[in-house]
Amino acid sequence: MGLFGLMHKACSREHVLYLLYLTLFLIPLNPFLFYAPLIPALILWLVNWRTSKEVSLRVPPYWGAGAVFLACSLLSTAVSKDSFFSIFNWSLQPLLYAAVYLMVFSTIRTVREKEKALYAFLAGALCVAAYGFFQYADAHDMAKDLTAQSWVDPERFPLLRRRMYSTLENPNLLGAYLLMIISALSSFFLYEKKGRRKYIFGIVLLVLLTCLALTYSRGAWVAAGGIVAGLAIFHDKRFGLLFLLVPIGLLFYHGQIAERFLSLFRGDDTSVDLRFALWESTRAMIEEHPLLGIGWGSYLLAYPDYNFFIQNDNVLIFHAHNMYLNMLAEVGIPGGLAFLAAFFAQGIIAYRIFKGGETAFDRAMGLGGMLAVILIAIISFGDHVLFSRSVSFCFWSLAGLWASCISHANEK
Repeated sequence: MGLFGLMHKACSREHVLYLLYLTLFLIPLNPFLFYAPLIPALILWLVNWRTSKEVSLRVPPYWGAGAVFLACSLLSTAVSKDSFFSIFNWSLQPLLYAAVYLMVFSTIRTVREKEKALYAFLAGALCVAAYGFFQYADAHDMAKDLTAQSWVDPERFPLLRRRMYSTLENPNLLGAYLLMIISALSSFFLYEKKGRRKYIFGIVLLVLLTCLALTYSRGAWVAAGGIVAGLAIFHDKRFGLLFLLVPIGLLFYHGQIAERFLSLFRGDDTSVDLRFALWESTRAMIEEHPLLGIGWGSYLLAYPDYNFFIQNDNVLIFHAHNMYLNMLAEVGIPGGLAFLAAFFAQGIIAYRIFKGGETAFDRAMGLGGMLAVILIAIISFGDHVLFSRSVSFCFWSLAGLWASCISHANEK
């Protein structure tokens, strides 16, 4: 076999798929490790596309909004306080998000391949849950770490010493990640006909929901309510009855989960006060830089100039704790609106698959996609979870996966 034959074999679609599955598995486990299979997968995919045409490069629906966002975010790096940092960050985040989305959308075709991708996501989630429980059991080290990271408020919640964060580095990020997996898994649980798989899906759902509760992430809990509302609207109205469990639970249970939830409706909360202050500073950034923003990924660098609240140079603020304001501030109003259009377009694609899908698999993919967009849209009012590479890669990979259903259905 000649050199060309060896290159052709190495760049086969099968090898691209294996590397892609490994990437999907590793995404939540480490914020850097998944780049090891991801970069080779992208290279092999592009080489295969240009040579053997075994894989293709497809244009997804509503691609224009994403293209405008990429262009605006790239242009915004020119006005950053550190253009090199901003361009480097842009290359590793928005550009790679788009590349992974296109690769998943273009490469994963059959139902069997989509199932393998979903199993890769699920295997990663189980590893995250297992490590989270192991971590949660070490109460002393966890309490020390959470206090150092300011993820607990001893004055406001003196009995709350532990919050699960596992490999996602932050309880709120873990909550967002778990909800994305729960969205996909719950939709397949509802459509699954085989008793054994349905039973296994149900057990995994209970495990992930337990982890979600132990994050004590109020934003994630509210977003979970959005998932329930989405199920009631799009699948079965009886899911709305689950909201009755909230007052019943609060009536009979008075632990830290109840205290944490009720704190949403009380004043004098330092995390809420901080968010309002950050939003005021972010609003000032948008007013002063409406066209190109402060530069992609440059919130950390620009915030000291707009620090009206903390007044401490040693405190680092990485984002606005609000996706909508953060995007408008970093890449300007045109780029921010383009991003939001691209984001919500994924919900429209999922809805089209859900309503027009010919198989239960397609409808389950569409329902899970709608729920994922709903939960990210809700949780992003009080946090910017897509700031995390792991969360963003997970979301855009899942989005490419459900979008591929509409692509190949149209092709058929």
